[in-house]
Amino acid sequence: MIDNVVDPDVEAPVSRLSDFVILRKLGAHDGITSYLAEKRGAFGFAKRVMLKVADRPVGEGLDVALRLSDEARLGMRLIHPNLLQTLDLGRDEDRFFLVREWVEGVGLRRLMHRTWERGEAIPTTAALRMTIGVCRVLDYLHSLKAKPWAPSGIVHRGVAPSNILISYAGEVRLANLFMARGPNKRAEGKPHVGGMRLIPAFTAPEVGAGRPAEAAADVFGLGIALYECLLGPAALGGKTDSDWLRTRDDEAMVDALESADIPDELREVVVRATTANPAVRYRTAAHFKNDLRLILKDRFRADGDDELRALVEAASEPPPD
Repeated sequence: MIDNVVDPDVEAPVSRLSDFVILRKLGAHDGITSYLAEKRGAFGFAKRVMLKVADRPVGEGLDVALRLSDEARLGMRLIHPNLLQTLDLGRDEDRFFLVREWVEGVGLRRLMHRTWERGEAIPTTAALRMTIGVCRVLDYLHSLKAKPWAPSGIVHRGVAPSNILISYAGEVRLANLFMARGPNKRAEGKPHVGGMRLIPAFTAPEVGAGRPAEAAADVFGLGIALYECLLGPAALGGKTDSDWLRTRDDEAMVDALESADIPDELREVVVRATTANPAVRYRTAAHFKNDLRLILKDRFRADGDDELRALVEAASEPPPD
């Protein structure tokens, strides 16, 4: 047994970008660029991670550094099988960067886009399986009672397909805590929350109007994602390859759901999850999850695992010519 290997009074060295090998750039948004990278060690050890790197040094972009550090401090306190794990917060040449778990799989936005490119539909059972997985982690976040940093739970505020990842094994992960904070925090003007841009099609109407975000706002975003999965590329307006390019027409959604070829009990659940009135909407992700589980079990007599894994594998293949 090994004891006292590290003196608790000795501060560990801060991670630097030179500790990682950058494999490829993933994207850039609001002053932060994301990369796929590897942390390498002895005897060929290599662990893939995602790096979120501030584009500017602290002196030129303190707001970006604060967003990364806030996300890291929150993420390090949260552990759930359906939540993407935060691994570290580093600093290199006065630029902060966050180290995050890498999921070998695909994001829900890409999964939908690739599936529809092939002229196929997303199986209802796979859509329900994905939604139930996200409901589980939202219930965990909303139910947290941890003083002083989360005395009354956490609202994610960014539930949208690009923040939902699915592994080759069919494991569902919710990513990006950069907008997460306690409920009843008022939005700081439209269309931003806490300095971050909202994703219009997946933002609850009350939050878009500047009202405080509660758990029901996360349910709304997830409900829209489920609605889009079930009804296909025409469910929302705009291009299907980016959340930011999708648009929502609430009146058209009501009409589309009424005529959709889905079971009546599922239609009722989706209508309730996506209603513009938060007082009528599901107030908790747990209630949303329970209703979906009953439909999956009683109506389809399936768990959706095989269908979801098959979709992920197909979406990871090169797109058709």
